[in-house]
Amino acid sequence: MFDLNGYVILEGAIDPADLAAMNQWVDDHWEYVERPKGGAGNPRWIGRVETQSYGSEDGVNFQNIVDGGEVFEKLIDYPAWIDLVRKYIASNNGLSIHENFLNIRGKGGHLYIHSGGHFPRQYFTFRNHNTAEWMLGQINVLMALEDIGPGDGGTVLIPGSHKVTEVHPRLKVDGEKLGSINDGLIAGTAIAMKEMHLKAGDVLFFTDAVTHGSSERTNEGFRRSVVYRYSPRHIRTRFNIEQSEELMERLTDERRSILVPVPLRRPGSKNL
Repeated sequence: MFDLNGYVILEGAIDPADLAAMNQWVDDHWEYVERPKGGAGNPRWIGRVETQSYGSEDGVNFQNIVDGGEVFEKLIDYPAWIDLVRKYIASNNGLSIHENFLNIRGKGGHLYIHSGGHFPRQYFTFRNHNTAEWMLGQINVLMALEDIGPGDGGTVLIPGSHKVTEVHPRLKVDGEKLGSINDGLIAGTAIAMKEMHLKAGDVLFFTDAVTHGSSERTNEGFRRSVVYRYSPRHIRTRFNIEQSEELMERLTDERRSILVPVPLRRPGSKNL
């Protein structure tokens, strides 16, 4: 079904204790949700975690949340999904995390339409080589920290759109095919979109190539989710935030190899 639709839902993927720890982190840092920017509109930092957003509608992202505490470190190679990630990225491509963030989105928040198999972007790659090896450019693991149902601003996507060649009407402007468009329109209103409803602890596992976005949150309160985006080791991280020494010292060799798949080299380093 993942091959056909471009997504699967992993029910109850997150241990309740880990789910509680992540929600507690949000509660403990709520002032950053209310005031994500500092002086002159600059982002605020919590150690190596940066507050960021792509626009006024998408809420607050806590980028590099992996450096936010032990529970987020565990997510790097979490048992519920890491084997699936390795299967579809393919071991000979290595593995990295392109982006990792915690998102808080309030009433009125939404995300615009983006992605699709029509657009030539490296991390939209979705191929299978003679059924033996897969080669995907990016897999998104979206974790629901609370229930996401009708009116909660859930992720929307078009099943099968990772394999299309025809461009979605909303992603074609003046004859040009686009990979994304911030046109002020809610992705959930686009033709053929399907809204994903999740229970707290469920995971939406999907290729970034599938056309997606989110519906508008019309309910009171906030949508809480964490997203880890996995790619082959050759695709650099999106924000290139240097991890803290404390985190690097705590990580297992396996987690370190995923988070920093291409180690820095300095004068005096041994040959690779």
